Formats: sequence, structure tokens, C-alpha cells
Amino acid sequence: MTVQTKGRGDVARDGDPPSLRPIYYIGLAATAIGIAIIILLNLATPLEYMHGRPTALGQIEAVNLGKRLRGIFNLAFLLLLSCLPLLYSIRRILSPLYEYFDLLKAGRESKELLDRVKRRLINLPFIMVPVNLGLWIVLPVALFFAAYATGQLDSRTAVILAVRAIMVGFISAGVMSLWIESYARRMLIPFFFPQGRLADLDNVARYSISRRIRLHYRLGSLAPLAILVVTLATLQWQLDSVSISAKEYGSGILVFCLVLFSVFFITLSVLNKLITRSIVGPLHSILDALLKIREGNLQTRVKVVSNDETGILGDATNKMIQGLRERELLKDAFGKYVTPEIRDEILSGRIPLDGELKNVTVLFADLRDFTPLVASTRPQQVVKLINGYFEEMSKAIHGNGGLVLQFIGDEIEAVFGAPLVIENHPAAAARAALEMYERLDRYNSKLGEQGWAPLRHGIGLHTGQVLAGNIGSSERLSYALVGDTVNLASRLQGVSKELGRNIILSAATRKELGDEFICEALETVKIKGWAGPVEVFALSGI
Repeated sequence: MTVQTKGRGDVARDGDPPSLRPIYYIGLAATAIGIAIIILLNLATPLEYMHGRPTALGQIEAVNLGKRLRGIFNLAFLLLLSCLPLLYSIRRILSPLYEYFDLLKAGRESKELLDRVKRRLINLPFIMVPVNLGLWIVLPVALFFAAYATGQLDSRTAVILAVRAIMVGFISAGVMSLWIESYARRMLIPFFFPQGRLADLDNVARYSISRRIRLHYRLGSLAPLAILVVTLATLQWQLDSVSISAKEYGSGILVFCLVLFSVFFITLSVLNKLITRSIVGPLHSILDALLKIREGNLQTRVKVVSNDETGILGDATNKMIQGLRERELLKDAFGKYVTPEIRDEILSGRIPLDGELKNVTVLFADLRDFTPLVASTRPQQVVKLINGYFEEMSKAIHGNGGLVLQFIGDEIEAVFGAPLVIENHPAAAARAALEMYERLDRYNSKLGEQGWAPLRHGIGLHTGQVLAGNIGSSERLSYALVGDTVNLASRLQGVSKELGRNIILSAATRKELGDEFICEALETVKIKGWAGPVEVFALSGI
């Protein structure tokens, strides 16, 4: 046995281990129900000879009510003694759980023992049925045979009483099984299976809902019918031994039938309630989880307590919830790169990502004199500074409908007009550029309070046609832009430093802006890769 001293694996960590004592109480209660049924049926059985003893002449010597009651309660006492082997059997069956709880108290754990406990817990209701039923078969047969051997009952009466006790034992075993299962599902299984997945465990009993319903339906209908048929047949066999009127005979049968009906109506109501709870309870848990999902709550979880169809459905629902939660996390993460509007358009599939020609405005921003700062500053502090800068700039870009394509070192590449079409995207890009400077001023004020030198950057804007789509390898793709428009926007950002201006526009972008923005025409510049001089403008405000 492998014993670990830390952790509890798949076992819930919170709270003390659940008590096993109620299982004993359930065993005693189910047995008491069975004994009460036997007492009532014996008292209601018609004809005095059923409780008399044979005489030398083959007749039945009647026994008064007091002696009958004493005999019945003596029988009940003997049956109660059967609880001792039942309690002993339960203790033996639960021994793995006691052993595991002792390990937990000692701060240790055995995975091998834990797997054994889980199997025993799932099989527990099914193990208890043959154990309890075996006691209901062996003990009544022994008791009534002893009564026959000592002359207390004739052979036929002993047989009928033994058969009736065995039939009652079927009901008692069924009630005990479902009752123990109900307690295990409420207290024990959640402790040992906090993540559910009972169906993943091998070498355990699997009891489908249809089989459960068929078996208990037959049990609940055949047991009382068998008791009635056997009782009536025995009465008919021995009717010639007693002088009794038809009226008395019929009244006795009617009383017995009414008692039989009442007893089993109550008992089977309990049995049906337990069966219904075992099926409907997990379904309600799944339904509640689905209702919470519909309301947007993805932190809910189905409590899986069985390995039947409802357990498999509960596990599937939990996997679905986990998938939705992960998708929501990805959606939120994607929303950090684009605005929620763009994100929703992409996720809805309304935007083609396999490549399309689009007219857009491209923005490049780059920090100036950042290399000396990197060389003289601790790496952790550099990362903190640049992340704060990117945070502020991204807000300005997203706030104006733009998409940050990538961060390259200390440079930002963004686009306006792709993948989501934006009306007058040059103006949106210009407003974003101006807001970026406002945010940089506020960020520099914070840095100044901490003793840091202010940051400076240059921005280049150009409007034109690009090829936009998912670009990359089969293992990794990214939404990217390809074309001269991208190259010129990047060059203009570099020109901003040479010209000593903050925001540089191309002539194409300036033409689209109209009179809304304050733009100053600058001298033409020579840009590498372009045949002739390029006309540029400086953006200073609105």
C-alpha cells in the first residue's frame, strides 16, 4: 500500500469526513419496518387455526388473543436479534471507509485505499441487498422451522409464515438499498467525488434508470401479490379443519386484504419516494445549472452523485460549463486586443479572416530614446514601464474603434477599418493619435511622481489599401496586414523624429480628414523604397 503524507487527491479538502453512523440507523430502521409489517400481517391473518397448534385428532386448538400477541412479539424479538448480524455485516462492509478516515486523521493518504473506498461506496447499495436479503431468508426459515419442530406451528403454517417473511424481506432490502444510496449521495459521494466522474471508475456496479424502475416496480407489485396468493392458498388448504361460516371467512379475508393494502401502500410510497428522489434529484441539479448558465452564471456546477445516465449527463453538463467558461476566458482575452464590437463580429463569423483587400488607416507608434533607458534600468522595471505605456495607448486605440495588431519591442502597430468596417476611419485614427498624446502626458505625470524621466514617442498615419487576413503557419496564425500602406505608415513614424513632430500624416490621410483637424503641411521627404518625394503633414489638434 502506497501511503502519502500530503494532499487528498480527488477528495474534498473542506470539512470533516462524513459520519457513517446513519448507515447503521438505516439498516435498523429498514429491518424494523419489515418486522412491523410481519406483525401486522400475522395479526390480520384470518382463522384462529393459523395461530393454534395441532391436536391429536388433527384439529386446531384455538389460542386466545393474549397468547397470540405474546407469540407474535416473541417472534419480533427473535427477528430483532437478527439486527446483530446485520450491524456486524455493515461494519465489515464499511471497513475500507473506516480505515481511510483513520489515515486522514493521521494526515496521511493511500491512493490504493482511496480507489478501493470509491468502489466500495458506489457498490454499497448493491452489496447491502444480498446481505440483508440473505438474513431475511435464513433467519425466518430457521425460526419457523424451530416453531414447527417444537410443535408451535404445523408444517403448512410454518411454510406460509416463512414465505411471507421472505417476501417482506425483499421490500425491506429494497428500502434499505435506496435509503443508503440516498444518504451516500447526499453526504459520502460529494466528499469522495468532488469532481464527479463516477462513470469513469471501473469494476463497479452500473445500474441504469430503466433497470432500476423495472426492478422496483416488479418488487413493489409482486411482493404483496405473492403474500396474498400464498396466504389464500394456505387458508383454502386448511379450511376443512375448522368450522367457520362463509360470512366469517369472507370478513377475515377482507380485513387481511385491507391491512395488506394499507401496509404496502405506505411502504411502497416510501419506496417510490426514494426511487423518485434518486432519479429526479440529479435531474433537478442539472436543470438548475442550465438555468444559471442561461442567466450568464458560468461558475455553477452540477453535483454528480451516480454513474447511471443522470451521472453521465451531469458530467457532460460540467464539461460543457467548463468549455463555455474557457471560451468566455478566451473571449475576454481576445477583448484585450480588440474592442468588444470587433471581437463579437469576429467570433460570430461575419468577418472573413481568410484574406481580403480593405481600405484602412494604419497607425505606428514608437518610443523615442528608449534604448538608453533599457540599458540603465533593471529589466523588471523596464517591463513595468512599457506595460503601463502599452496599457494607456491601447485604451486610446480601442476607444476609437482601432485594433492593436502587435507590440514589437517598444513599437505599436494598429489599424482602423479592419477587420470591422469603420465609417471615416482616417478621422478615428487621428483622434486616437491625439488621445495617445493626452494619455502619455498623464502617464508621464505619474512617472514623474516616482522619479522617472518622461517618455516620448512618435506616431505615423497612412491611409490606403491592404491585404488583411490570418497569416502564419498551420501551428500559429495572426491577423495581419500586408502592403505598401503598412510600410509607409511605419516609415512616417520614423520621419516624425527627423522632423521633430509628434504625429505625421500622409497626404492620403490628410485628404480624408477635411477641415475637422488642425494639420500643418511640411516639406516633402525622401523615404526609402519610394521613387519620389512624399508629401507629409503634422497633426496638432482638432
